[in-house]
Amino acid sequence: MNILFVNNFYNIFAKADCGASQRTMCLIRALAKIGHVDVISFVDDTISNEPNVDVIFSQEIGMATQRENRFNKFFKLFRWNNPYSIYPENIEKSKIIDSFVEQKHYDYIVIRYVHFACDCGLLKYNDKLIIDIDDDPKDVVLMSLDKVRTLRNKIYTRIYANTIDRVTRYIISHVKAAFYSTPTKQYDNAQFLPNISAYNQSLPPTEFASDERNILIVGRYHYLPNAEGLEHFIRNIFPIVKQSIPNVSLLVVGKVIEDELKELCVKTDGVNLLGFVEDLRDAYVNSHCAIVPLYRGTGTSVKLVEAMSMGRAVVTTSAGARGLNKQVENGVDYILADDDYAFAEGIIRLLSDEKFNHTMSDNANAKMQQYYSEQAFNTIVSNSLNEHPIS
Repeated sequence: MNILFVNNFYNIFAKADCGASQRTMCLIRALAKIGHVDVISFVDDTISNEPNVDVIFSQEIGMATQRENRFNKFFKLFRWNNPYSIYPENIEKSKIIDSFVEQKHYDYIVIRYVHFACDCGLLKYNDKLIIDIDDDPKDVVLMSLDKVRTLRNKIYTRIYANTIDRVTRYIISHVKAAFYSTPTKQYDNAQFLPNISAYNQSLPPTEFASDERNILIVGRYHYLPNAEGLEHFIRNIFPIVKQSIPNVSLLVVGKVIEDELKELCVKTDGVNLLGFVEDLRDAYVNSHCAIVPLYRGTGTSVKLVEAMSMGRAVVTTSAGARGLNKQVENGVDYILADDDYAFAEGIIRLLSDEKFNHTMSDNANAKMQQYYSEQAFNTIVSNSLNEHPIS
């Protein structure tokens, strides 16, 4: 079987350092277990380091742009059944892909994200096209609402978000198959494909012999929801935890860029900035629980899946738990708390009750192995391509 994977936005083999890049590499590896994968990359210097995967084209070519006057900007809101009016096609990319498809038969053409499928002119190959939607495109648009100042533009943004939802559903109904990562969102002709962690081996249980207690938070803090969550936790939740457990420490993994947030971390007693770490497992080994204090965002927090996969009890919010399916239970596999005091109480219990901590850690790891493992991911991809499940 021959599979063409089209890469449109970063050097996928260089470094899987975020949820998007991890998901891309997981998808390519799953495809490579089914057939031979050729990669067309519109990014310079893309070189494959994966078996059964060859890069056949690599050149930097940007996204298509379109000029919009007010009339066209408004009129396109009602043209959801003409996807290229919403997401313009890059003719140069389309011709490059066409030339390779003419030379070799491909059973499937795979790309991540709906707007990239349009940008690359792939909708003409709908009978063999597979699109990884990943995050809900409507929610991605709505995330920009906090930056919109005027009422008119806020109304336009909400209408545009609904248009994006309609065009997404229209495209997905016409392609071979699709994947999405938010289990609460349903699309026809698509399957839920969970985000999984690059770290999926359980660590030894947390030691409670000493009086030391460590809370771990991992993230990329140039991403605004992560930075907001860290700041909110330090200002509003961490002081409550310290009142009950004075010897508690917050271990912050990931580079904090914003000066005010960095100053807050440095000045707060018990907050330790670890920055980039070579091996995340070392940070998890030294932690008694992990936190994912997200209050907005789209898709799955890979750091939540990562912590649970490593066998660590986690406290998170509704936004942080968005990517978990119904099989993962609040109060059994993780603790969900949107109220600051409830969030703090969850942490305090995990740091004080060793048996409860270890039970929740074991439950979390078991659910991740069952539903959010590489094996589970590969099986869904394999079944979607009408092959037997990967053994």
